[in-house]
Amino acid sequence: MSQTYRISGNTNIFHALFRGFILIASVIGGIFMLVFSAAVAFFILAGIAIFGLAVFVFFWVRAKLTNRPFGPKANFEAQRKAFEAQFSTTNSAFTENAKKPNGPIIDAHETPQGWSVDD
Repeated sequence: MSQTYRISGNTNIFHALFRGFILIASVIGGIFMLVFSAAVAFFILAGIAIFGLAVFVFFWVRAKLTNRPFGPKANFEAQRKAFEAQFSTTNSAFTENAKKPNGPIIDAHETPQGWSVDD
């Protein structure tokens, strides 16, 4: 016949108190680690946000001091104005046609008498 042994060992009052103390200490340690890791994550995210704000302010101030556009909309508008200025000076026929009082040509089609242009 075989004997069975208890893995937990002897069960007396001191053993039960020691197990309870270890359990309470591990719960307190786990809560402390949770709070500590949350605080570290908070400070990391706050640091990233502050760094991003500092980079934004740097580029914004640089754009204001050098009188350059800042942001995608401002860059687009500056490029559009430069393109319009370049296009209007190189192709004067286009600008003269666009300034006609009856407006640009909307439709041109071939008729039996020849080509007809609708304004």
